[in-house]
Amino acid sequence: MNAGCDIVMIARVRHALEHTPGFPNFLSETEKALFVRLKGARQAEWLAGRFAAKEAVVKAMHGVRELCISEVEILTDAQGAPYCPLPGISVSIAHEREYAIAFAVYSGEK
Repeated sequence: MNAGCDIVMIARVRHALEHTPGFPNFLSETEKALFVRLKGARQAEWLAGRFAAKEAVVKAMHGVRELCISEVEILTDAQGAPYCPLPGISVSIAHEREYAIAFAVYSGEK
């Protein structure tokens, strides 16, 4: 079992959204469709959580499979919970004031 964790300051994501052309460039087409439906501050909060989750998955997969964040997809199930379709990966995302944090666990074989 491997675990990964990442924390992201929401204000940094908000700044990137406002000042970086082409950002975000690490979302899948499915994730982009979810992102564009969000409005206002919720976009930066959601994106910070997704970025943290992708980084957490990359860390959890270290030594198992080398990934970059654009290869990791974080989707939403029917109950609204985030999940990663990669086999053996579980993810959790939380937001608290100005931060988003995510934890990923890989329970598959190395």
